[in-house]
Amino acid sequence: MAVKRWPEFHGTLLMRTGREPLDLPLPSLLDVIYAWWVEGGDEKDVAKFRQALEAPPVEVELEGREEWSDEETDQSFARALAGSS
Repeated sequence: MAVKRWPEFHGTLLMRTGREPLDLPLPSLLDVIYAWWVEGGDEKDVAKFRQALEAPPVEVELEGREEWSDEETDQSFARALAGSS
């Protein structure tokens, strides 16, 4: 969601904090993205969004799947950003 709306997210964070989002540790960046996305939503909308966010995709087989390292996650996010430009 932040990748698809990167200019809005990036600009909002820069205006509010003066910080470059990609300089944040990944867990902090994800928290900031979540807070940005749910900001202004009522409790029902936030709960619905959170439920959708936490549910695994129906078509994905998770059994036996290896966990990604933080480095692999960072690289995947960077590739997604590069592809959205």
